[in-house]
Amino acid sequence: MDARKIRVAVVRGLKMGAVERMFSQEARDAIVEGRSNPTFAELGLDSLARMELCIAIELDTGVSIAPDSLDLYATVDDLVADLLRRATV
Repeated sequence: MDARKIRVAVVRGLKMGAVERMFSQEARDAIVEGRSNPTFAELGLDSLARMELCIAIELDTGVSIAPDSLDLYATVDDLVADLLRRATV
Protein backbone atom coordinates (compact mmCIF):
# COMPACT_ATOMS: atom_id res chain seq x y z
CA MET A 1 0.00 0.00 0.00
CA ASP A 2 1.27 3.44 -0.83
CA ALA A 3 0.19 7.00 -0.09
CA ARG A 4 -1.12 7.54 -3.63
CA LYS A 5 -3.52 4.60 -3.35
CA ILE A 6 -4.81 5.96 -0.06
CA ARG A 7 -5.19 9.45 -1.55
CA VAL A 8 -7.19 7.97 -4.45
CA ALA A 9 -9.49 6.27 -1.92
CA VAL A 10 -9.88 9.52 0.01
CA VAL A 11 -10.73 11.48 -3.13
CA ARG A 12 -13.18 8.79 -4.27
CA GLY A 13 -14.90 8.86 -0.89
CA LEU A 14 -15.12 12.64 -0.85
CA LYS A 15 -16.54 12.67 -4.36
CA MET A 16 -19.11 9.98 -3.45
CA GLY A 17 -20.02 12.07 -0.41
CA ALA A 18 -20.79 15.02 -2.70
CA VAL A 19 -18.13 17.28 -1.20
CA GLU A 20 -18.44 20.33 -3.44
CA ARG A 21 -14.69 20.88 -3.73
CA MET A 22 -14.33 17.42 -5.28
CA PHE A 23 -16.49 18.35 -8.27
CA SER A 24 -13.38 19.85 -9.86
CA GLN A 25 -11.02 17.39 -11.56
CA GLU A 26 -8.16 19.76 -10.81
CA ALA A 27 -8.92 19.68 -7.07
CA ARG A 28 -9.13 15.87 -7.11
CA ASP A 29 -5.84 15.55 -9.00
CA ALA A 30 -4.10 17.97 -6.63
CA ILE A 31 -5.03 15.84 -3.61
CA VAL A 32 -4.09 12.56 -5.31
CA GLU A 33 -0.73 13.99 -6.37
CA GLY A 34 -0.06 15.48 -2.92
CA ARG A 35 -0.06 19.08 -4.16
CA SER A 36 -3.06 19.96 -2.00
CA ASN A 37 -3.57 19.19 1.67
CA PRO A 38 -6.95 20.62 2.66
CA THR A 39 -8.20 20.56 6.21
CA PHE A 40 -11.38 18.68 6.89
CA ALA A 41 -12.89 21.97 8.05
CA GLU A 42 -12.19 23.43 4.58
CA LEU A 43 -13.83 20.44 2.95
CA GLY A 44 -16.98 20.87 5.04
CA LEU A 45 -17.84 17.21 5.53
CA ASP A 46 -21.40 16.43 6.49
CA SER A 47 -22.42 13.05 7.95
CA LEU A 48 -22.99 11.50 4.50
CA ALA A 49 -19.57 12.62 3.28
CA ARG A 50 -17.94 11.22 6.40
CA MET A 51 -19.64 7.85 5.91
CA GLU A 52 -18.81 7.68 2.19
CA LEU A 53 -15.19 8.57 2.93
CA CYS A 54 -14.88 5.81 5.52
CA ILE A 55 -16.52 3.26 3.22
CA ALA A 56 -14.20 4.12 0.32
CA ILE A 57 -11.16 3.89 2.58
CA GLU A 58 -12.15 0.49 3.90
CA LEU A 59 -13.03 -0.89 0.47
CA ASP A 60 -9.82 0.37 -1.14
CA THR A 61 -7.35 -0.21 1.67
CA GLY A 62 -8.88 -2.73 4.03
CA VAL A 63 -8.42 -0.32 6.93
CA SER A 64 -11.58 0.40 8.88
CA ILE A 65 -12.11 3.88 10.23
CA ALA A 66 -15.15 5.27 12.04
CA PRO A 67 -16.71 8.51 10.78
CA ASP A 68 -16.36 10.10 14.24
CA SER A 69 -12.62 9.44 14.26
CA LEU A 70 -12.12 11.77 11.29
CA ASP A 71 -12.12 14.59 13.85
CA LEU A 72 -8.71 13.32 15.00
CA TYR A 73 -7.13 14.43 11.72
CA ALA A 74 -6.57 18.08 10.87
CA THR A 75 -5.74 17.52 7.20
CA VAL A 76 -5.93 14.95 4.44
CA ASP A 77 -2.17 14.35 4.82
CA ASP A 78 -2.65 13.52 8.51
CA LEU A 79 -5.29 10.94 7.60
CA VAL A 80 -3.16 9.48 4.79
CA ALA A 81 -0.13 9.16 7.08
CA ASP A 82 -2.13 7.33 9.75
CA LEU A 83 -3.79 5.03 7.24
CA LEU A 84 -0.44 4.23 5.68
CA ARG A 85 0.97 3.38 9.08
CA ARG A 86 -2.05 1.24 10.00
CA ALA A 87 -2.06 -0.58 6.66
CA THR A 88 1.53 -1.70 7.11
CA VAL A 89 1.17 -2.94 10.69
